[in-house]
Amino acid sequence: MTLALRLSQWAFTLFVGLILFINSCVSFHTEDRKVERYFEKRQVPVRAGYLDFHGKPSRYVETGLERENKLVVFVHGAPGSSNNFFSYLADSLLLKEARLVSIDRLGYGESALGQAEPSIAVQAEQVRQLVEQFRADTVVLVGHSYGGPIVAKCAMDFPEELTAVVMLAPVNDPDNEPIFWYSHFGRWKATRWMLPAALKVAADEKFSHAEALAAIAGGWKGISIPIFHIHGRKDGLAPLSNVAFSEKNIPPQYLNLIYLENTGHLIPWTDYELVRETLLKLLVTPKVAESEKGN
Repeated sequence: MTLALRLSQWAFTLFVGLILFINSCVSFHTEDRKVERYFEKRQVPVRAGYLDFHGKPSRYVETGLERENKLVVFVHGAPGSSNNFFSYLADSLLLKEARLVSIDRLGYGESALGQAEPSIAVQAEQVRQLVEQFRADTVVLVGHSYGGPIVAKCAMDFPEELTAVVMLAPVNDPDNEPIFWYSHFGRWKATRWMLPAALKVAADEKFSHAEALAAIAGGWKGISIPIFHIHGRKDGLAPLSNVAFSEKNIPPQYLNLIYLENTGHLIPWTDYELVRETLLKLLVTPKVAESEKGN
């Protein structure tokens, strides 16, 4: 009994230490002044903007301010924020081609932090509101992980406003949504109170994700614009069943599937050059998605 008590105390101490470590080392949002400082150091003009989305603030960060005809919008996963894509927003090659915008999804960053929005359809509307204010001729959406089905939903709902969609390690299969043991820390009252707001929102999204994916399942076969699905074979968070789901449900004439043999879930960081190359091809020659199908 004494041993069990000691083990539970050690486990609790370890958990608290882990939470403190996460809070001190991981940034789930970046305040406007820190955004300005980040890009100022890189000599890149930047603007943090806010839209009113049904009474909630919707923040986005944009660079390439002089570009009007081409637009790339980045949508992060869970947890995350617009800062997940700041390296892309500061990339000199991308800046030559397009306005680059990274959004704080609802519940994250400066977009009503802590208020989870489980509906993928609603989050796609948040992206649509952003896209429509720029009125660019070429629009490419990039979504990582949870952001993958959100940008796919955009392709379902307003394809006439988009050029192509790029999904990086998306979790899009409603029948294979893994729940990991640590996900429960965001649900249990004994542990939830310790977590930063972004992790609480991520937990809320995780436990409602299968239902949210099922709600949009009927729209995949109606997709009518190029979809790039980039996935790592060593992804332990988004199983390969998500690739099979895309192959089964996205019309083959629009699906461009790219397998990465030695890559896991963090494609925006580990395979930066590939993602950038894909975007540059779409921006320089927007119809390249069709000609490169199957590569």
